[in-house]
Amino acid sequence: MDLLSRQIIVFTSPKAGSGANREQVPRLEEMLSQRGLKCSVMHSPAELERLIKYAAEVGDQQPVVVCAGGDGTLGLVASKTLPETPLLTMPMGTENLVGRMVGQSAEAESILKTLATGYLHRIDAATANGQLFLIMATAGFDAEVVRRLHLRRKGHIRRLSYLLPILNTLTRYQFPAIRVCELDDDGSAVQVTTCRWAMAFNLPRYAAGLQIAPSAIGNDGKLDITAMCGSGIYKGIRYLYGAMTGRLDRQRDVCRFQTPRLRIESDQRVAFELDGDYAGHLPVTIESLPMRVTLVVPEDFTPVR
Repeated sequence: MDLLSRQIIVFTSPKAGSGANREQVPRLEEMLSQRGLKCSVMHSPAELERLIKYAAEVGDQQPVVVCAGGDGTLGLVASKTLPETPLLTMPMGTENLVGRMVGQSAEAESILKTLATGYLHRIDAATANGQLFLIMATAGFDAEVVRRLHLRRKGHIRRLSYLLPILNTLTRYQFPAIRVCELDDDGSAVQVTTCRWAMAFNLPRYAAGLQIAPSAIGNDGKLDITAMCGSGIYKGIRYLYGAMTGRLDRQRDVCRFQTPRLRIESDQRVAFELDGDYAGHLPVTIESLPMRVTLVVPEDFTPVR
């Protein structure tokens, strides 16, 4: 597929990326210009949405959107584009989980190569209270860390940015009970699991390479749920060790199941996060969107089936 024949849009946030990575966007513009191609650099989600809708209305091919930023930027772009819009991640965030999954570098040369030789790969997305996400939704301790980081955030996030929020959460978090409700087609609960940490995965990725849902498949129309029932720091350390070693399933108080839709709720005030960004407090209703996103992936990427 000749993606270089299409209109190319580079969407980025002024806060996305830092240092040498920020220089890759004008570098990509220059390389495309040398080939006689043009790309538009855009920061406005509303303007991107308008251009995508216009192309669909007049029957033009959907442009390729290069998402220069982290996983949050990719999710934002996906929410403003159509299922058939090709999205290419230019990973410039802190974790870049989708970029790592497909093996995509942020270097302009690598982006240009993928545009020239890559292929289209469809994946599911999901919504949480109507907000689209690609990787995961979690509620509990880690979401509280993300909430505290959100309150302190100024500009680009680095891994060290999490240190103080983690320490504050360790000393104050009470591990309230959380209910994970599997829902049937009419929204009725068919199974309820009570836990202290609740996680719903669309893709098999988590920060720092932790293996929490390694068997999640990104195009099966289902979410992989991990509910951890223990509370307290000691249990948290055990869960962390299990995720680091790939042995989380061996712990008896870890429950797993798959479902296309669920609700996570609590009688107390509990934060939840989407793809590493603070999103609000429970309750949250989550639903899979099968084949919602089209990714442009490197030619050597082999998807899990």
